[in-house]
Order: sequence, then C-alpha cells, then structure tokens
Amino acid sequence: MPKRITLDNQAKDTLWKLLHGENDVIVDVYGTEVRMTVNRDHSFIPEDIAAEIEADPELKQMLLDSEEDIIAGRVYTTEEAIRFIKDYHSK
Repeated sequence: MPKRITLDNQAKDTLWKLLHGENDVIVDVYGTEVRMTVNRDHSFIPEDIAAEIEADPELKQMLLDSEEDIIAGRVYTTEEAIRFIKDYHSK
C-alpha cells in the first residue's frame, strides 16, 4: 500500500516544475532524505527490476501488452482512471 505525505504549496510547486512532462521518475527514500531521479534514458531499467520482470513471465507479458496498448492509443487519462475507480467503488 502506498504511503501518503502532505506537501506544502511551495514544495508542490517545486515538484510540479521539476517533474512536469517527465514520464519516468525514480524515487529513493533514505530516512529523511528523498532522492528523485528523472530517467531520460528510457532503455535504462535498474538491474533488480529487470531481473524481477525476467523471472515472472506473466508480468513480462502484461508489460508487453501494456506497451502495445499505449502504441495503439488504448490508454486512459489519470482523471478517467480515478473516475472509473470511484464509480466502481460507489456501487
């Protein structure tokens, strides 16, 4: 389950300016220090993640299918996904 934090407006604005338009951001937390790395080399996948994907054929196939969906334009915006989740849970 993801953990949530609340940021003040200045921190939110700074993060938005830094990350707006970036697709891949890697976040590492070391105690009270948070390091964020923008991955501009989309061919780069950390070794531990690549090993996990290779070890799980079902996960690998799901990622390949997702890539095909993205290329074909079968995607949802964040707002559409949130609306779908809220509608689903309100039933």
